[in-house]
Amino acid sequence: MNYLKLFHRIQQHNLFQDQVDIGDHYDIEANIGHYKYPHVVKNFTVHYKKGFLPRGQPFSVYNEKHREQAIKLFELYLAANDHDTFYKTACWARDRVNEGMFMYDLTVAAFHREDTKDFVLPPPYEIDPYLFTEDYVLQQAYKYWTKESGTDKHVEHVIPVNFTARNQENLLAYFREDVDLNAFNMYFRYIYPTWFNTTLYGKSFDRRGEQFYYTYHQIYALYFLERLSNSLPDVKHFQYSKPLKTGYNPHLRYQNGEEMPARPSNMYPTDIDLFYIDDIKNYESSVEQALSFGFVFDEHITPRSLFHDKHGMDYIGEMIEGTSNSQHQLYYGSLFHFYCLLVGRIVDPYHKNGLAPSALEHSQTALRDPAFYQLWKRIDHIDQKYKDRLPRYTHDELSFPGVKVENVDVDKLYTYFENFEYSLDNAMYFGKLEDYMKANIRARKYRLNHKPFTYNIEVSSDKAQDVYVRIFLGPKYDILGNELELNDRRQYFVEMDRFIYKVDVNEISLNFSVKAGKTVIERKSHDSSIISDSHDSFRILLKKVTDGLQGKDQYYIDRTINVFNFTFFLYLMFLYDNHLYRKFFTHFQSHKYCGYPENLLLPKGKKGGQTFTFYVIVTPYVKQDEHDFEPYHYKAFSYCGVGHGRKYPDDKPLGFPFDRKIHDYDFYTPNMYIKDVVIFHEKYDEIHDVTH
Repeated sequence: MNYLKLFHRIQQHNLFQDQVDIGDHYDIEANIGHYKYPHVVKNFTVHYKKGFLPRGQPFSVYNEKHREQAIKLFELYLAANDHDTFYKTACWARDRVNEGMFMYDLTVAAFHREDTKDFVLPPPYEIDPYLFTEDYVLQQAYKYWTKESGTDKHVEHVIPVNFTARNQENLLAYFREDVDLNAFNMYFRYIYPTWFNTTLYGKSFDRRGEQFYYTYHQIYALYFLERLSNSLPDVKHFQYSKPLKTGYNPHLRYQNGEEMPARPSNMYPTDIDLFYIDDIKNYESSVEQALSFGFVFDEHITPRSLFHDKHGMDYIGEMIEGTSNSQHQLYYGSLFHFYCLLVGRIVDPYHKNGLAPSALEHSQTALRDPAFYQLWKRIDHIDQKYKDRLPRYTHDELSFPGVKVENVDVDKLYTYFENFEYSLDNAMYFGKLEDYMKANIRARKYRLNHKPFTYNIEVSSDKAQDVYVRIFLGPKYDILGNELELNDRRQYFVEMDRFIYKVDVNEISLNFSVKAGKTVIERKSHDSSIISDSHDSFRILLKKVTDGLQGKDQYYIDRTINVFNFTFFLYLMFLYDNHLYRKFFTHFQSHKYCGYPENLLLPKGKKGGQTFTFYVIVTPYVKQDEHDFEPYHYKAFSYCGVGHGRKYPDDKPLGFPFDRKIHDYDFYTPNMYIKDVVIFHEKYDEIHDVTH
């Protein structure tokens, strides 16, 4: 409850007097002994007294000064010896640091402190509606609240978000501007901040660079499938020497009234105040040389093989992102972020006009800009050069002796647009806390969704054994209706699910095997391992937690786990067997926020139906991690990774088997199955008719 209150109305000073009192009376320097590293406290206080970013100003981690200050506050949070110190530090910071920086650091800290991983946070589009909601919608909300705020009546109002297709790219606005898609990107970047040095902070991220590449490659492939559904060609990669034809107006406004800059069409990229275009070309050349030689060099000029080391893709991903753990950040740079800055600041490259940060300079808004996908395609082209040099998978590497996928049945697939509402209350200014309960102003957006579906996989095996199941969806035809060769479309296959198959799961045993003979694996779309559960709204979350604490109702932190009964169970374990408590709690923890939006699991398809390829492969399960409580520990790991201190539950490269070139005569094996599926797009009210 206390942390929900901290995120309440971050744009104005805290309305909760208990937290204000804590912040006013807490002295960080006087409590230096409550922090693990005294130098962190001294470093923070020295820089804070010199001047941090004022409240009310737009915060962007792409701004070097903003980032440096944010890191110092994060390190203060991380160094807190106990939960009480962490909470008091957050109460102090709530009204004393920039609100965007406060939300950023508190969220990142919650993901990386051991005592906060189970915190349930409100959806980011309700904490900070300014980066998710069009300016004219917020303007209407202001007018309505101003008009009604002086009365005693309850203010409830829904404001529709209008959609107008002014050009072809606007046809994809439903995907790019989906609030849960952008929340997913925010959470992914907060779990794996580029500046986060795992050595310095004593953490470890398994396959960090590979995960970075794979996540954005999948987003790009998902975008491609949506383009096919709208009869649009693939995007063209960004080029320095040609104008960027795609303009973009985000229609967003910061809380201080500044507009997020719009980019006109046909603008040429130019040097900016941080670097020249030639600098980026030099970094590209360094990366290209590494791929050509097959070696990446660290800061001590120690070579590491890209083709004979299992971490090859990991090195490349970290090198292109430019993480703090990159082998040689000064030499290889940070192409991903440099591209975003180059195009993001194209309108005001030297800050002569003092424009606010662009959409490409926030993780909450980057995916909204069509240019993001053109920039990623340039990066993807570099990565594909590496992938194309890897040896093709042999028949033996793809096959699973004794296992055959006999058949796959998939429900009929339907998509539709529906209304989705979320609260704008945190964008309204309240004079007193009581006013919050009177206001319920919401935005109503049109979003893509699909009818829940089930697929059944019939597998025969000569013995009981552990298996891993991967599900992919890919294009069948190009926009002209020509059937594509599998190798030509492999990079556009998107992972829909990946899981260890369990049979006879009950309270006593967990069996990770298919049985000898035939087994029918039934899987529901809602159980996909790439998605996260939908976020409770701030208002609903607050009510659920309040009712739970007051004993009026039970609140669940997972679909199957009762938080209060489970907490009581853990408390008993702590009292009677502390070792068992620590071991079990470590197994249970999972990331509940990061995950691809369930409503976008299927591409839109077309009115009369659009054919896609449904692909299933069953491989041996090779245990990588000591943790075996897989249903919770590995939730949404495909697109979000497994967090720090853990291993992926699989030994295959991310994207296997579509991550390398395909030879038809070697590729097809009995343990895989390919079939055509058709996705029908219907109107919301027609879905009921066609499914009954």
